[in-house]
Amino acid sequence: MGRRGTWQAWAAAFAYWTLAGLAGASEDHSVRGVSWSHALFTSLSAHLLWVPLSVAILQLGLRFPLERRRWASRVALHLGGVLVIASIRATIIFSLDPWVGWYDVRPPFENVLMHALLSNPFIYMTVLGVAHALYYADQLRLRETQLARAQLHALKAQLHPHFLFNTLHSISALVHRDPDGSERMIARLSDLLRGALDAAATEEVSLQDELRALQPYLDIQGVRFADRLTVKQDIAEDALAAHVPHLVLQPLVENAIQHGIAPGTEPGTVTLVARRAGAELHLEVRDDGVGLQEAPADVSRSTGGGRGLSITRERLVQLYGGAHRLELRDAVGGGTTVALALPFHTEPAP
Repeated sequence: MGRRGTWQAWAAAFAYWTLAGLAGASEDHSVRGVSWSHALFTSLSAHLLWVPLSVAILQLGLRFPLERRRWASRVALHLGGVLVIASIRATIIFSLDPWVGWYDVRPPFENVLMHALLSNPFIYMTVLGVAHALYYADQLRLRETQLARAQLHALKAQLHPHFLFNTLHSISALVHRDPDGSERMIARLSDLLRGALDAAATEEVSLQDELRALQPYLDIQGVRFADRLTVKQDIAEDALAAHVPHLVLQPLVENAIQHGIAPGTEPGTVTLVARRAGAELHLEVRDDGVGLQEAPADVSRSTGGGRGLSITRERLVQLYGGAHRLELRDAVGGGTTVALALPFHTEPAP
């Protein structure tokens, strides 16, 4: 239990036992005819003694839950806990009774201890049950988080062979026609793969780092298309620190080049845009190529683009749920725009 959880446990225990003490005082006053002042003092003090004991039981239950593989030892541990809690409470009640006045005539300590041993186990088991509910809820969240992380890693891993295959295909097309260019592409591919491996376990990076990681890919495509491809960046200064999914731009740019610029015969431009809009980061990848309607039938841009774009969609759902938007549409003046809206944050998402 972290510091925040500990304070929450103390606050919850204090609130519960205060309400229980007020209820007990009301019963003492209305049923037994005890004065309000005495009833409040004795009932609240008796119930509030449970606050530190309840927190101790809660922490013990979270640290040593009843599990099948350790059932016998954990049961023995908590039976010992019941005896310790009952003994502590009996000792406190017996010692403070002369000042508080819980009993009209203070009984022997043995009687106080016996009463504690009979009544306190129920309270101990109730608090222990709360601890187990919290423990198993946390275990469930942990498993869900691990599953989501595994799915994210699997999706991200699919991107690596995807862009590797496409890049190798581009290199093979230049090997005989432009040997020097193919050598430069291989060098930049090495940089691209090194960056991907270095961030293999990273799901989010700053937009500035993402743009830096994208540059080797842009260099490769610059060699492939020579004078036919121009890449422009329109990035707002306050957007650079925003965290985005690692490798989110590369599939979008690839989609623009492969399905927008490559099918045409004229030079084309791909423009990267980033803006902060309140609590959102807006990213756009625009091309002035053939557009959705004129794309070849096997490209399927109108239904969401290629494999890289579909993987990107799945990753965004895993990372942000419904707190994102991805739209593929015709660009104003011709071409295509992929527009992406993400939650704006400057620290990696939990």
